[in-house]
Amino acid sequence: MNKQLARILILILVGLPFSAISAGLNIYLWEDTLSNKVISDWERKFNYPLNLFHFDNDDERSLLMLKSLQLPFDIIVLDNVSAHIFARQDTFEDLSSLKNRQYIDPRWNKICGTHAIPYFWGSVGIVYRKNKVSSPPQTWSDFINPPPELKGHIGMIQDSVETLLPFLYAHHLSPITDTLSELKAAYQAMTELSPDILTYEYALSYVRSHKNNDNLYMALGYSGDQSSLNRYFQNNNWKFVTPAGPQFLWVDCMAINSNSENKKAAKDFLNYLMQPDIAAQNALDIGAATPNKAALKLLPPSFIHDKSIFPPINKMKNTMIDSELSPLNLNIRAKIINSLINQHEAQP
Repeated sequence: MNKQLARILILILVGLPFSAISAGLNIYLWEDTLSNKVISDWERKFNYPLNLFHFDNDDERSLLMLKSLQLPFDIIVLDNVSAHIFARQDTFEDLSSLKNRQYIDPRWNKICGTHAIPYFWGSVGIVYRKNKVSSPPQTWSDFINPPPELKGHIGMIQDSVETLLPFLYAHHLSPITDTLSELKAAYQAMTELSPDILTYEYALSYVRSHKNNDNLYMALGYSGDQSSLNRYFQNNNWKFVTPAGPQFLWVDCMAINSNSENKKAAKDFLNYLMQPDIAAQNALDIGAATPNKAALKLLPPSFIHDKSIFPPINKMKNTMIDSELSPLNLNIRAKIINSLINQHEAQP
């Protein structure tokens, strides 16, 4: 667990009001997914500060939410599956009547549900460095069978679905399969790949937390990560590719904590984010695909036709969107991933 989350849990345990430490809207989200220009514009116009707190993966965020129903966040970014699960538990406010929701493509509104608004979306793929990877993987099989020069320089993701996705897609299997034999095969394959893996830490977190970050050449990631990596390193060396075959789409949604004491300001902020001009600015600055259909008209053609940002999904039959797994499936996957992490950490 990172220092920021540890600090938050301490605040919860000792019973201190979070508002006494962080006045304003407290937002829990992926790092580098909210434009600095958008933040400045909001704070200048509304005179309401934003406090950003970051998580490294969906499972980490969901686990923290399950541990405490009194999380000190007003707004939480989460995947579409979790948005529906926590909505059923009355964790979030109903946002179906937010005025600017009209600008969102109905397809994405449905995916996030009534208690969350669509924020960004994209595909799961591979980020890589041009100066280190001369021939980026064209298939998932290429990724899990790396050439010698990439072994020991590969990043993975610690996630219930994405960790096993490369193997499952490489063998034409569903990334959300609940077939035990398929999950066992994925576990065996990932165990054999373990010596070639540098880290299971999310690429953006890894490069920020390790001084020797030059040893990461390629990693499992999300469309938009290349933009964040290039901003961090102040270059244009990182690229993103979606291997051939079916695409697995991720969708980020924003929800308002039912326990928030700042619900009006939180709703004002979400409406602000859904203004077409703000949504367009946010997408451009972050380098990720917006679900805001009105904002698309304000974006340059070079941006909306960039397949590394906007996956071509006009023909949805060859795409899959994250969906809810059974408790048994989640339990098996959690054991597999914990075992893989333990094996990796035990390596010399």
